[in-house]
Amino acid sequence: MRSGTDYFVVHLDEQESAVLVTGNHRIARMPREVGERLEQGIEHLRAEEHSAWEAFTLTPDADSNAETLRASSLADGADFAVNVNLTNICNLACTYCFAEGGDYGRMKEAMGEHSVAWIFRFIDENVAPGQRVRFEFFGGEPLANFALISKICERAERVADERGVTFVHRISTNLTLMPTGVIDLFRRHRFIVSVSLDGPREVQDRNRPSKNGSGSYDRIMRNLWTLRREAGDNVILVARMTIATETPTLLDSVRELWELNLFDFFQIYPGVYPVDQQGRSVALTLTLGDKVLSSPRQVTYVNHFLRPGMIEQFRDFLYAYPSFFTPDNRFAGVLEYERTAQMMIEGLTALSFCSGGRTYYTHSPDGTISPCHRLVGDEAFDVGTGEDGLTVPHPEWRRTVDEHPVCGQCWARYLCGGGCRQENFVASGDLNVLNEESCRYQLMLAEEMVRLVGRSGSDYRDRRREVFDDLFVSCGRPVVPNGRVSNALPDVATQPFTPIH
Repeated sequence: MRSGTDYFVVHLDEQESAVLVTGNHRIARMPREVGERLEQGIEHLRAEEHSAWEAFTLTPDADSNAETLRASSLADGADFAVNVNLTNICNLACTYCFAEGGDYGRMKEAMGEHSVAWIFRFIDENVAPGQRVRFEFFGGEPLANFALISKICERAERVADERGVTFVHRISTNLTLMPTGVIDLFRRHRFIVSVSLDGPREVQDRNRPSKNGSGSYDRIMRNLWTLRREAGDNVILVARMTIATETPTLLDSVRELWELNLFDFFQIYPGVYPVDQQGRSVALTLTLGDKVLSSPRQVTYVNHFLRPGMIEQFRDFLYAYPSFFTPDNRFAGVLEYERTAQMMIEGLTALSFCSGGRTYYTHSPDGTISPCHRLVGDEAFDVGTGEDGLTVPHPEWRRTVDEHPVCGQCWARYLCGGGCRQENFVASGDLNVLNEESCRYQLMLAEEMVRLVGRSGSDYRDRRREVFDDLFVSCGRPVVPNGRVSNALPDVATQPFTPIH
């Protein structure tokens, strides 16, 4: 077994280390001196330690992740998801917008009612028996086309009654708009409402101003309180935070939103934004109709969490993270963190980084179908049309992590699933050439979650996490049980390695 490929060691403190076994996601603690030897390679272990290591790792389920991946099908691990790109209109000018202000450089209209029939025919032709269907209402700002959301939900109710299909409804919105009837719709269909809110007022208004330059925080908060008051527990509220500033700290920004006791979950993403040749931030291209508001030149894209000081902020937040789970606050976790923890604690395998091109497709106002909502607007990635369905093969979206020459040698491959193809394309022009910064971030996230799980007690590890199957975590990352046998390891035989689950 190779360090960094078949297992990965993290140091918890001056006394203890932990190790994640790649093949089945088991974790064990050990004295730090043992961890330091193991980190160098199993040949550095003492004889009695080597025997204990074999007792811990050479189990019948040692390769359960690889075996699960090989036996899986495209329909496994995630709902069939339709991302409905409802409109080119967006009333905010987010400083890191990947959609070029909402229209992706190509969308010039809102989706029309004729698309509803196409979408439901697409579902009928592609959903696997027994598979749930998830709507991801997206834009632009999707509530600018609320009438079409209502029509799709009405049609889904009829289809559910007639055919027994279960629908899940989720929307990504800045919630600056509250059309008449929206709260009733959200309540009736038990919407998952993911709200673009980066932090307290100073952060939100700086990162996500209106296109007229005014702030967005106060409007969003008024609408959030109204929605929570009138819909109660019939909606799930997610704070989707994009972190693109050093101050206030990540911990302080999350704590301020957490103290509102509004949100069930958080999503925390690093801002990926352009910098000039001197490393200074520059504005992205933003459009309003046919008017170009700004256009960057000679830029590179930077992952904010890899900037100086942010890794330390990330670690500080994760040290404090378990303290956010309190009986008097509805907070139930950061989605990406909890999903990663769940894969280790419960024994799950990521079949891919996301469901794009597998069980997830975006339908756009111009009738095109794309395997990724971030690649809408690039005709080279269109895989069909609403009228004709899927017409273009796209095997590159279905390549497994074990088939990738680089990812297939990575210790985190069954947690990550192989990296974001869109981010690869932005960096290299090739879906399969890894974006170095994205890869570093995913490895940092995986490493810090191994450290969190390794140092945590049963009060954190034993939390119920089945709800994450209902949420669109990591673009619908398909995740399935890996068949790992629970409690199969006698502690005595594996000392000084102490399995923690």
